Amino acid sequence: MLERIKKDIQSYRLFDETDQLALAISGGKDSVAVAHLLNEWGVPFQMVHVNFGLRGEDSDGDEYFLDELANNLTHCRGLIKRKVETKKYAEEHKLSTQEAARKLRYDFFDQLHKENCFTKLITAHHASDQLETFFINLYRKSGIKGLRGIPATRDYLIRPFLTVTQNELLNYLSSANLTHREDNSNSDSYYLRNRFRNKILPKITKELPDFEARTLASMTILQKEQELFSELIKKEITRFVLEKGDTVEIQKKALLSFPQAGVMLYQIIDKYLFNYSQCEQIIKACQGASGKVFFSDTHQLSVDRSLIFIILKCENTGQVLTVSGPGEYMLENALLTLNNTETTTFTDDPNSEYVELNPLLFPLQWRYWQEGDCISPLGMKGTKLMSDFFIDLKIPVHMKSNIPLLCLQNEVLWVSGYRISDKIKVKHDKHLYKISVTFEQKPTL
Repeated sequence: MLERIKKDIQSYRLFDETDQLALAISGGKDSVAVAHLLNEWGVPFQMVHVNFGLRGEDSDGDEYFLDELANNLTHCRGLIKRKVETKKYAEEHKLSTQEAARKLRYDFFDQLHKENCFTKLITAHHASDQLETFFINLYRKSGIKGLRGIPATRDYLIRPFLTVTQNELLNYLSSANLTHREDNSNSDSYYLRNRFRNKILPKITKELPDFEARTLASMTILQKEQELFSELIKKEITRFVLEKGDTVEIQKKALLSFPQAGVMLYQIIDKYLFNYSQCEQIIKACQGASGKVFFSDTHQLSVDRSLIFIILKCENTGQVLTVSGPGEYMLENALLTLNNTETTTFTDDPNSEYVELNPLLFPLQWRYWQEGDCISPLGMKGTKLMSDFFIDLKIPVHMKSNIPLLCLQNEVLWVSGYRISDKIKVKHDKHLYKISVTFEQKPTL
């Protein structure tokens, strides 16, 4: 078994002697077996553990067990651990317990990696995990990418044990008389993975003993096909997909020219955590009126006239700053500077304007767009809804929530970077102000 693992490591170039290795370990049979195998091989490594606090004394017992294990393994350089309040985090962020645990776990891993605690992190995923993942993704209507299973490497994460079955790991533990911790939640059929693991797959393998090996062989073929498919797609999408910093632009017309436009779109936006069902909805939206907005956990996608825009999900808090007079007002990353002036020197800088503000207008508000906002654009009579104003200026829908506004209640006096209201244009030589906006960092527009 160990020789097969070494061969897989070399084949996938998972790590070499220059890497500083760590092992994500729970205390369960799989990760404990991997820890002993690494030690037997003579590979120096650290162990990394997250105590989720979900099983009371049993969770603390896992931690004590791993402290002891780290001390007893010759080639282990110690245990890095963190205790987290998973249930509290799940409630605060409206996540399931499993989602919260995963987020907390990988946030911890990311932090340690950034702090140079390791260059590569080993996980104990094995062939039986692959089989379960295949059926879970099949059940969830996944495409090729999901059905290929767990990749051997992703960023700093490496999985050298994907060709090793769970039975092989159990036999290894048993033959060496090695102890591990049991997690009773692994038998809870509430979780989909456990239903496949404990009920469905055992019935199939009982009827078809070679089922696991054959399915894993098919997954290997799918992995190779996906790699080829991805390379071809990468070359194709350069024609109509443009990345501008944190913003992605997709040409609608070019996308819709593909017979399977939804499939093509999924290949582009899957990495931004959009799912296939959303892709079908987005394609439908592309064939209708513009303005539709879609969200993943991390990103926002908007369908405009000729383009699809993808940006990081707008996290503005709805904060409203009261502008009581001259001074500086920081709205998230947008700094408003308001200064009295006796002279005006107009420039072409859209982020700076000279205006006339009667003292009776104060206090004003420095905020982002809200439904019902209106403006009397400079040079025009009457008012216009801001939603129509954005359309007239051909401002993409994804931008409007990121443009700071100077307002008097729901009346916009300045659309920073674009237009002032006719009501504050300079008409006299009194009550003159210079207003300007600067950004701590370039906003995602």
